[in-house]
Amino acid sequence: MLTSIVLVTYNKLDYTKQCIDSVRKHTEPGSYELIVVDNGSADGTAEWLGEQPDIRTIGNGFNAGFPKACNQGLALARGELLLLLNNDTLVTANWLEGLKRALLSDPSVGAVGPVTNYASYWTAIPVPYRTMDEMEQFAVSFNRTDPAKWEERVKLIGYCLLIRREAYEKTGAFDERFGVGNFEDDDYGLRLRLAGYKLLLCGDTFIHHYGSVSFGENSARFERTLADNAVKFAAKWGFHPVQGTAIRTDVLDVIEREVRPGAPLTVLEIGCGCGATLLRMRHRYPGSKLYGVERLETASRIAAACGIEMFRTARPEDWPIAENSLDGVLIGDWHALADTDAGWWARLLRKLKPGGWLLACFPNRSFFRYAKLSPELSNKLRIGDMYTPEEAKRSLAQQGLAVSSLTIVTDHRTAEDEAELNRIAAAVPGTGREELAAAYFIAFGRKPAALQQSGDGAASARPAATALTAPPVKEQNDVAFTGERLILNPFVMANLPDVYEEHLRRYELAGSLVADLHVLDAACGAGYGSLMLRNAGAASVTGIDIDAATIDRAKLDYSRDGVTFVQGDVLRLPFPDGLFDAVVSFETIEHIADGAAWIREAARVLKDDGLFIVSTPNRAVTNASLYFEEQPANPHHMFEYRTSELVGELLQEFRIEELYGQSWFDDSRFAAMRWLRDANGQQPDREAGRRTPDTGSRPIPFRTYKSSEPTYVIAVCRKKPRSVRR
Repeated sequence: MLTSIVLVTYNKLDYTKQCIDSVRKHTEPGSYELIVVDNGSADGTAEWLGEQPDIRTIGNGFNAGFPKACNQGLALARGELLLLLNNDTLVTANWLEGLKRALLSDPSVGAVGPVTNYASYWTAIPVPYRTMDEMEQFAVSFNRTDPAKWEERVKLIGYCLLIRREAYEKTGAFDERFGVGNFEDDDYGLRLRLAGYKLLLCGDTFIHHYGSVSFGENSARFERTLADNAVKFAAKWGFHPVQGTAIRTDVLDVIEREVRPGAPLTVLEIGCGCGATLLRMRHRYPGSKLYGVERLETASRIAAACGIEMFRTARPEDWPIAENSLDGVLIGDWHALADTDAGWWARLLRKLKPGGWLLACFPNRSFFRYAKLSPELSNKLRIGDMYTPEEAKRSLAQQGLAVSSLTIVTDHRTAEDEAELNRIAAAVPGTGREELAAAYFIAFGRKPAALQQSGDGAASARPAATALTAPPVKEQNDVAFTGERLILNPFVMANLPDVYEEHLRRYELAGSLVADLHVLDAACGAGYGSLMLRNAGAASVTGIDIDAATIDRAKLDYSRDGVTFVQGDVLRLPFPDGLFDAVVSFETIEHIADGAAWIREAARVLKDDGLFIVSTPNRAVTNASLYFEEQPANPHHMFEYRTSELVGELLQEFRIEELYGQSWFDDSRFAAMRWLRDANGQQPDREAGRRTPDTGSRPIPFRTYKSSEPTYVIAVCRKKPRSVRR
């Protein structure tokens, strides 16, 4: 199978000689032909080419431009495979064999390219060599066929591009509007995609690239050409060539830190452009299902040609994505969605699995470069379009997401930039240099109740909650939900029905046990539960919380006869010994550095035989892979107990009357159990009639189920008399 290798030259004879020598050295004789199109070189290139018997030459006598010269060479080509090669490259051992294996691996592959030491668009790799001899040795060990390293791309960089002839004939010639060059390879790659062909970057094939030799001596001309051709590209395609095809490796790196690598994901990207980031995600997470939302028609068509299921509408209800099916959502520009209403977010987040994640990018209001803009440009940058780090985190929290990380992203800075940054940092006290240097922030949050991974790597959905029809006490419609303290309002009920019900079911259980008792509601939060306990028959209820603003609001909304609120720390309760008949403490202990100390303090303020009702997440479900001392996925939690660990702490001060669980999971739904059974030759799946049924958020006694774990544990205890306490 003949490969026609086409080079375009414009001066730089030394580089051309090195390139052609490397082709002769590392390419099997008879497997290729060499065609060189010279664009009016004045350094002896044309004369040297005329002396080479193995090269077919076209001499233009002037600079006809790179795309036109490529078309001239390709028109002369006789090979079944067509290869464009820059004259500032050095090919290496097995280079063409590696590229051909990838190209011919499937008829749908239209073009392939190698990795290198110097190129744009995430084509360059780190290299250890310092000399050309070392480069050759490196390439020998590197160039070993490995299909796992073939990565599907939206476009390829044209310094070395191997094209299937039928794909070239279907797609047509290079677009000569791009003049001397730049973005003609981007354009051609997108046209190949729309023609129905895949493009592969071959991570198992390396060649050396000196880079930008033809333009290198005239950087100003290069920048002008780049800018002019970007305008031509945008006029043709409807989007900027960089922005529309960008691979957001910054976003993907955050996901890799937060999400277990390797397992397939179901992901939606809003504003996905041509789908380049999603394609890279599928390479990192093979087998992933990809969805994209993109309003630009041409970009959407390209993404669809890449195998991404695309939607042009911004209405989540029009997307054929099942509820609780998405592992993750990517939002490249949060502000583009900032004006959407709560109903839109509710419909979006219903499609996200419990424990699923949402990642969003926020432009930084304090970015130092904005201070350097002209007044006219500064006025166009509306302050409301940008964010501080706290505003970015709050934006996710207001949608009911638990924010687990905020990444500050900086860009390249010159020495002049550094001086300006230092000047602004000195002039703006209270704003850190790191924040001033950030172009934008990447916030990562999870839908509540991140769960154990199932056997196939997908997050297990929690049993659907049976929604309570109405809040039992007044709604707080003018209070924002931050993800830390539950409040009762339509937003929480619509977006977080499971969390809403879990909390209310706990207070319902406690209410059935506290009739005529004087109760302390410890870490009462917004205060709705304190009023629920009073309405259930408690003689009095005192709510305490460490946050003064929350207590002030609780006093305003939920104070009644027999219901009072005080600000204070549960580890240092401002009450005498033995004051209360009952202490209720829901989802508190995991937030406190010393859980045992809180249990002792609760016992101190209780009468002997007083009632202690406590709940907490069960680490065996929520963070099964973590040790007790490791930070849970929920950033607000200091630690999480397994049931046995909680029981061990409680038994120091209390007798346990009953243990309840919420949202039970059968053992057969846990990856570790399935793996262990499979390793022992046992069927991973449990007999259907013996599986723990979906119970939603209703508290179910532990004695009810076997071979299962609850997501939350509720312990009902009695204080031991001092004589029997250790």
